[in-house]
Amino acid sequence: MRSRTLVVLAVAVAVVPAAAQAAESAADGDPGPPAQARPDAQGLRESVTRLASTARSHATRLGLRPPAPPAAAATTEGLLHQESRLHHVVGFLSRRDELALPVDERPRPPARARGRGLATRIAHQHRRATRLALRLGLDRPAPLQLAAGRTGRIGQLARWRAVSTWLASRSERVRTGERPLSDRVAHYEAFTCIAGHESGGRWDISTGNGYYGGLQMDRRFQQTYAPALYRAKGTADNWTREEQMRAAARAVVARGFAPWPTTARMCGLL
Repeated sequence: MRSRTLVVLAVAVAVVPAAAQAAESAADGDPGPPAQARPDAQGLRESVTRLASTARSHATRLGLRPPAPPAAAATTEGLLHQESRLHHVVGFLSRRDELALPVDERPRPPARARGRGLATRIAHQHRRATRLALRLGLDRPAPLQLAAGRTGRIGQLARWRAVSTWLASRSERVRTGERPLSDRVAHYEAFTCIAGHESGGRWDISTGNGYYGGLQMDRRFQQTYAPALYRAKGTADNWTREEQMRAAARAVVARGFAPWPTTARMCGLL
């Protein structure tokens, strides 16, 4: 997995010098390189603005906050240069997903809590996370349940501190698509467990055994529960983890966890 430093450098070196006045609402997806050069200055400004907005959207999705973009270049040559660089930046950022981890999957910071007051400090971080989440438009976190032992409480304090720190770094409201995957997909923990047994947690796996992706779906399964996705992207090893989980969730509605009899039983689901 590429490091966060690589993505930050890409934004700092390429997005900031090249970006134009970005729209407040982010554009969806990578528009791709232009079919032909557009010498029209107004058209170039609009293209640069759209690309800058898309780059900022991807950067935000990755947990980055690029500074406000400068004004567009004054000349047609400068605009063409900005447009070209932004195409590369958007193409790079749109393929990155290593930083788009749910908060509860991020590494815990070193826990330094000791002595008394752990319960009070955990409650404080939980309240802070709740306040920040509501400000950003997220759902209120689940009610706090203190861990039983001191070691568990130290880990719990570290986790809620990490959550509140991440939320505090955000300035814009978090859109539905940016919420943690565990919030967006039904049976997230169950599918994560099943995939761990089925494929070792590899969501892009295709070994030639007739089963594909992290949940090892066969073609008939894919055509039944995600026909449009199957037509558009092929077998499940080409789908994202979220797309695979959503297809599996539709199967669970109809059949429960029966499609994975052995691994679902290993995960305590049957």
